[in-house]
Amino acid sequence: MNSNFKYSSLFKVISEQTDLPDNATVADLGCKDAAFLLAFLEAFPGKIKSATGVDITDKRFNDIEYDKPIELKVMDCSKKLGFADCSLDLVFTKDMFECVSDKDFLVSEIYRVLKPGGTVVSVNCDWDSVCYNGKNKELIYKAVHAYAKTKQPWMDDLDSWIGRRMYGFFNKTGLFESTVSVHSEVETEYKEGTFGYDLSLDIAWLYENNTGALSKKEYAEFIENLKTAQKQNQYVFSKPYYIYKGIK
Repeated sequence: MNSNFKYSSLFKVISEQTDLPDNATVADLGCKDAAFLLAFLEAFPGKIKSATGVDITDKRFNDIEYDKPIELKVMDCSKKLGFADCSLDLVFTKDMFECVSDKDFLVSEIYRVLKPGGTVVSVNCDWDSVCYNGKNKELIYKAVHAYAKTKQPWMDDLDSWIGRRMYGFFNKTGLFESTVSVHSEVETEYKEGTFGYDLSLDIAWLYENNTGALSKKEYAEFIENLKTAQKQNQYVFSKPYYIYKGIK
């Protein structure tokens, strides 16, 4: 596994739960920079015939080198998917479902494009379960949960409980043999490049865009809490990913 792949521990759990036939056809809905498609190719050498990554924009497509069998397409996953019926062995999604308003339609589309016996793996952070350790419990809770619940302009929808809800979205249809597990990214260092550090920078969006959910002063105190916890060897960050697996 590429040592620079931030999600290597998460992907290890995903790949251990995934079986692919020979000459497999794979699609990643909401692929961003195609990093997960590259990880699947590495984890299943010689088994993947085609790997299609789709996203609503191509702005991330140049961020990573790719070649055949990877193909990248612009596609709006809130509408009918541009794949033939029963054409895919694996449909993979990560942190995409919460941005789609008609989730039931997307589930039906995934069912349509999967081959009989095909697999869907949908991985989603449960944002309301993300946590930091620090002295000011109320402020940290406010910052994290305000970010989880404040819809950004590019989102069609927002559900901070999307991780825990994924099993229900698929399983209620009766169309899939469903299982669910949880993998938590746990960190004890607040430093550049970690999940906790990167999220703490993202939370600045709340005051920078005048959402009213968090003031600039509160954000500065929030960051100081994390830095202090690190200095005192008390820093902990946890980000849970729910891994839904469904077999058609």
